[in-house]
Amino acid sequence: MTVAVDTRIVTLVERPDLAAAIPDVLATRWPAFMLAGPPWHHVDLIRLLVGDVPQHQILLLDAADEVLGVGLSVPLYWDGTVDGLPAGWDGAVMAGADLIARGGTPNAVSALSITLTPAVAGQGLAASMIDALKSAAAAAGAGVMIAPVRPVLKCRHPEVSMADYLTWRTPDGRDFDPWLRLHLDVGGTQLGVAYPSMKITGTVAEWQEWTGVSMPGSGAYTIPGGLAPLDVDTAADLGVYREPNVWVAHPLDS
Repeated sequence: MTVAVDTRIVTLVERPDLAAAIPDVLATRWPAFMLAGPPWHHVDLIRLLVGDVPQHQILLLDAADEVLGVGLSVPLYWDGTVDGLPAGWDGAVMAGADLIARGGTPNAVSALSITLTPAVAGQGLAASMIDALKSAAAAAGAGVMIAPVRPVLKCRHPEVSMADYLTWRTPDGRDFDPWLRLHLDVGGTQLGVAYPSMKITGTVAEWQEWTGVSMPGSGAYTIPGGLAPLDVDTAADLGVYREPNVWVAHPLDS
């Protein structure tokens, strides 16, 4: 699929030799705690996505085959109801891992992330990445792609609830968050808030290392890249981050 001059999108099946570049691309955008902190889902994510379902992973390449963007997704079964949605981002990972381990038949795909490196940010490639993930899902036989969307500007307002954040509008009446707005503009339907969608735990020292924030006492801390405050209990030497996301569903063409 051609998306811009000197760039193209391929699946990992087509270019398995480039799998090692995926973590480096994620590291250009993901907060350190999302990469270093032990996740609640307890799944080896790279092994699952790269090893078991490479057909659902997409790469944005330049003319020299440098990986400039990554789209990750996992097949799963969804009954089509809001109540039947996975328990957020972590739940989607676990549901996909369980289905694959059982040899079950998926009917849907959950997108997990689309990450573009700073070199190509703001060039209008994100919509093409969403379309490419949808195409990969449709090619694998899925009827819908769901996504626990991580609103890109929510980290500027971590103390605002996600429900309230979703009521915000631009002066022309459109959804305030540009990443959520793009998902809706390309055909997605907002289904509701996923909370907690992602849960990460660590010691106080680990959180201070990951965030660069001093945490001398118990309480709620604003952390760089966090969509919600981090809850710290110094007596228990524990920090728990619970992130809200927004469920969006994209219908797929056969």
